[in-house]
Amino acid sequence: MTVWKDKLRPASFRGVPFQVEDDEGTLGRRVQVHEYPNRDKPYTEDLGRATRRFSISAYLVGDDFFEARDRLIVAIDTPGPGTLVHPYYGEIAVCIDGEVRVSHSGREGRMCRVSFSVVEAGELSFPTAGIATSHTLISSSSALNDRIGAVFADLGLKGLADFTQDGVLNQAKSMISHITKAFDTIDSGITAASRLLHGDISVILKPGSSGKNLVEAIQRMWRSGRRTVQDVSMLAQKIKTLSGITLGHDLAPRGVWKSDRPSVQAERRHSNRIAALLRTTAIHEATWRLTQLPPPRTAMLPVNQRGKRQIHVNLSHPALHAVSSTTDSTTERIAVVTWDSLIALRETLNQAIEHEQTLTLDDALFLDLQQLKTDVNRDIATRLAQVEKTVTRTPETVLPALVLAANWYDNAARETDITSRNAVNHPGFMPVKPLRVPAR
Repeated sequence: MTVWKDKLRPASFRGVPFQVEDDEGTLGRRVQVHEYPNRDKPYTEDLGRATRRFSISAYLVGDDFFEARDRLIVAIDTPGPGTLVHPYYGEIAVCIDGEVRVSHSGREGRMCRVSFSVVEAGELSFPTAGIATSHTLISSSSALNDRIGAVFADLGLKGLADFTQDGVLNQAKSMISHITKAFDTIDSGITAASRLLHGDISVILKPGSSGKNLVEAIQRMWRSGRRTVQDVSMLAQKIKTLSGITLGHDLAPRGVWKSDRPSVQAERRHSNRIAALLRTTAIHEATWRLTQLPPPRTAMLPVNQRGKRQIHVNLSHPALHAVSSTTDSTTERIAVVTWDSLIALRETLNQAIEHEQTLTLDDALFLDLQQLKTDVNRDIATRLAQVEKTVTRTPETVLPALVLAANWYDNAARETDITSRNAVNHPGFMPVKPLRVPAR
């Protein structure tokens, strides 16, 4: 028959052992009693389990009780929660609650008594407050989209001579052809839609048609590229291309001089407005796609057993909905947005927006572009705070990724930090070439 004393566990706090003379715990439920006038029965509302607290009277005995006492005092003075091994309740994560009493007595040689109280540490299970930068960027991008529709609603060929209309159509087709070439190997959806727009532009811009039709046709052209599944690297490349074409010569405005014939002036004014429409809608599409980038995730860390890994996802960024919460091997191999890629996107987007601000003559459109620029920089700054900065390192010889991770980070489980950022044929044979890896 097992004696009850055999079930007791050796008491300790943060690994420092001690003996327990007696203890006392408080536990229960938190309730709120609601009493109402002229009612005989109250209503008691259960608010959850009460915080568990324990009072322990411990002692340290032996020739080395001075050293044991000092170790226990150091453990008690250490900030934050610690593990208490309670002889009756087992392991509990607790924090020291209030003062600790240490007493010595001449009648009790070779020992000292320690009395202290602890409270369960619990856990912080609520999200941290912060600005939803991705949602804010979506709002400002939508506002820009609405503003574009209002500014270019009167765009058309009404009132122009036939030869002037032909000149505007030729310029418009040339600009659309430039877009087709730019996205030929990047986005098949935009390429196909731009070819269709190239053939329909004369019908869309015919005299008497509304400029709203042209705005919607161009917006459909950009949105057609959203239908295909996109990985992080391809999505980032499309954002750069959308921003970059606004800076090129093909969509740049042409000078309108007083010395030109009135027909030439009219042709260039209409062509410049079509170019501005293409540039601003491209900026809107680029910023919208920025919100679709998945949130950064931290490096995978080892757990209790070798071979198991846990993906720690930073929950503070609002774009978390963009990726699923799977943790299988396929997800571990998905590329993540890098520090360098975010820096490049920020620079390209800022250049595109600032360039468009210098060209626009509409004050409301200028202000919407300014707000969009502010929200773009805020969103990218939030992402940069959550992603690791990378550097280039070159192995001295051909080694497995596990060995490189152990040598560089003192953590062999971080081999995916190396393999996921570099195109390698086999993780067991990392080539002797510059590799993009986290700085820490």
